[in-house]
Amino acid sequence: MKKQIICLLSFIITLSMSHGQAAKGSAFPNPKSLGVTGTMPATKGKVVLYDFWASWCGPCRQAFPAYEKLYQKYKGRGFIIVAVGTDKKPADSAKFLKGLKTTFPVILDHSQKLVAKVRPQGMPTAYLVGKNGRIIDIHTGFRGKKTIKALEAQIEAALK
Repeated sequence: MKKQIICLLSFIITLSMSHGQAAKGSAFPNPKSLGVTGTMPATKGKVVLYDFWASWCGPCRQAFPAYEKLYQKYKGRGFIIVAVGTDKKPADSAKFLKGLKTTFPVILDHSQKLVAKVRPQGMPTAYLVGKNGRIIDIHTGFRGKKTIKALEAQIEAALK
């Protein structure tokens, strides 16, 4: 219950600070310039799904295996997934990632600089970014097959 209340308060605060958040059509910021840790892949000219997650988020854990399947399906065609951990404590991120079998890159935003710039509306939030570096769509939450079906259609269109 406590985690749900914290999640709800975080969501409300994020909504109230929505001014300046990343929006469809806007350029996605360069994570490297905002102090993230981890290996950031080359994204220029590629379709990228930035998945913002937190260790306390159940749907985030559910999304990882589904995103791994997406990554395997499209990576050979110029698609990348970059999972962005938003926890402030490295130990929380490490605990979340333990046991997850993913091959897509994971970066960590312990300083919260990328989060402050993008301002995701909740956890998880995925930003689909086109080859031109602009946001195609924003998926807040993870709704299983419904989310994957929508993403597949958008990825296919973006890769053409």
